[in-house]
Amino acid sequence: MCKIWSLWGGLLLLMLCSVLPAGAAMQVEGTQTLRLPNAALDVAATLDGSKLFVLLKGGEVQILSPAGEFIEHFTVAPEAERLAISPEGDRLYVTAGQELRVVEVAVLQTLPVLNSPVKGPDGAPVTLTVFSDFQCPYCSRLVPFVDEILAKNPGKVRVVFKQFPLRMHNFALPAALASLAAREQGKFWPMHDLLFANSSQLSEEKIRALAKEAGLDLARFDKDRNAQKLRDEVLRDQELGQQAGVQGTPTVFLNGKLLRERSLPGVQALVDREVARAKR
Repeated sequence: MCKIWSLWGGLLLLMLCSVLPAGAAMQVEGTQTLRLPNAALDVAATLDGSKLFVLLKGGEVQILSPAGEFIEHFTVAPEAERLAISPEGDRLYVTAGQELRVVEVAVLQTLPVLNSPVKGPDGAPVTLTVFSDFQCPYCSRLVPFVDEILAKNPGKVRVVFKQFPLRMHNFALPAALASLAAREQGKFWPMHDLLFANSSQLSEEKIRALAKEAGLDLARFDKDRNAQKLRDEVLRDQELGQQAGVQGTPTVFLNGKLLRERSLPGVQALVDREVARAKR
C-alpha cells in the first residue's frame, strides 16, 4: 500500500509500485546517519558505488564509503555549488557560478617492488608497475609500447613487472613460474620477451624450448620453477593486484595511480608531469 506524501513523491512511488512483479514488495531501511561539518550542497557517487562524494558549503568535498564512513577530504573552490563525477571516478566536475572546474581525483596505491623484476634505474622519478599475464594477447601488445616509453625517457622511468596469471589461460601460471626461474639465473627480461613473442603458442614443450633459447641451465630451470617460493611470489603479486583493484590484464599503475591513458603522447604527458612534480 502506497502512502502519498506529496505530488512528486506520490508519482514516484506509484511508478515504483507499477514495475514491481506480482508478489514482490519493497523494503526500505535506514542504515547510518553521519553528521557533516557543514551543510551539504550536492552528492555524487562513482559508477560502481564504491565512493560517495559530498560537496559541502564552503567548497570542501568529503569522500565517503557506501556505508557513510569517512575516507578522505579536500577543498575545491569556496564558491562551489554543484558537482558531478566521471564514470571512472577519476574526475570531478564542479560548478561555481559561470565556471566549470575539472578536478582530477587519483587513488594512490602502495605497490612495493620487493624482489619483482625491474627495468630502469632505481632512482627514476616515474615507476610503471605492470600487472601482466604471459598468455594474454593484450599484454603482449603492451610490451613494445612500454619499451618505447623507456627509450624516450632514459633515467626517468622504470618498469616493475608483477605476475597476474589469469585462470582462463592454461599456461599463464607455468609461464609466470618460468619467467621467475629465469630471473634466478639473471635472465628474466630475455625470457619475458620470448614468452610474450610466443604467447599464442605456449605449452610445456614450448616453454622449455624458450628457456633453452634464452641460454638457461635447464636442470636448474626445472628445479627453480617447481619451487614453492616462486609459487608464493606469484600468489603474493596476485593478492597485491587484487587489493589495488586489478581485475584484468594488463593493468598499469603510474606512480601508484591507475593508468587509463593508452596513447603514447598521453602517457608521455603524464610522465613529464610526474618528472616536473619530482623536481619541485
